[in-house]
Amino acid sequence: MAERQLSFWQRIRSALAIIRLAGGTKVAPIEPGRENDGINRAWRSLGTDIDRPSIERTDDIADALEAWRKNPLARRIVGIVTAYVIGDGITIESKYAPLQRFIDEFWEHGRNRITTRERAWCDELTRSGELFLVLFTNPISGMSHIRAIPAARIDDIRWQPGDYELELEYHEVGDIMNPEGTWWKSFDHPDAADPTVPIMIHFAVNRPVGALRGEGDLNPILPWLKRYSRWLEDRVRLNAGMRSFLWIVYAPKRILADLRTQYRQPPEPGSVVIAEDGAERWEAVTPNLGAGDAQHDGRALRWQIAAGGPGIALTDLGEATN
Repeated sequence: MAERQLSFWQRIRSALAIIRLAGGTKVAPIEPGRENDGINRAWRSLGTDIDRPSIERTDDIADALEAWRKNPLARRIVGIVTAYVIGDGITIESKYAPLQRFIDEFWEHGRNRITTRERAWCDELTRSGELFLVLFTNPISGMSHIRAIPAARIDDIRWQPGDYELELEYHEVGDIMNPEGTWWKSFDHPDAADPTVPIMIHFAVNRPVGALRGEGDLNPILPWLKRYSRWLEDRVRLNAGMRSFLWIVYAPKRILADLRTQYRQPPEPGSVVIAEDGAERWEAVTPNLGAGDAQHDGRALRWQIAAGGPGIALTDLGEATN
């Protein structure tokens, strides 16, 4: 232990000596978003002035994904939308035989397998309100394979000045291997004519006029899903409390000490206590849970969720309605 302490203080003294030799070190603050600010990426607007602040949007996407993973109602709502949109599957057909062969190869291409991916893409569009797909084209065969980028990873969109609907580039946040991130080109970008340049396609739903980014279908009901989950948890705790009760024993003062000693440990369930008539009286106290009154509160919460959901009713949530 003494050797470790000595080694520690030796390193401290060496560091102080280096600072003194350097003549001291001046520290100046760097504004976030500038070079060498210590942040992996600069702060970005995430869209036009109509779009919501980036922090709110990022939080909503994360909350929607968490709700989809853990909340049965959120999972069912997203599943209903996907079942309605996808149905038995989406197919594209052409009467021109060469084009149909190309479509079949692209649709069921070894790297694409769109039939198995389309439901996951629709789920992403419902949760995040956006879908970003990237086309990688083989310049020799002309065949493209497609990959989806999570909407949460796209933090900036560049568009044609004066025309916000003409999107040119999309920025994907970086990581340790690529701190600067990646700029993906759109079909309208001047470099899109090069077949070696990957192309990103942007789909959005629930997008206000003048905005670049979409809104997830779960956004309006996320607060109510959380409230309903907490309400159910409280009801479960109260029902669990109904199985516990408190015994109050009434007895003459002369035998209180003996009873405290005798019943220091509560009687086991099913045990029989025999007492002299008039000597002691037992009374069980249990929580008074008005479940009949609470059912109306629960139904009101479910109606709020159904009203804000994307075209769902209480019957879609497994409940009959009048």
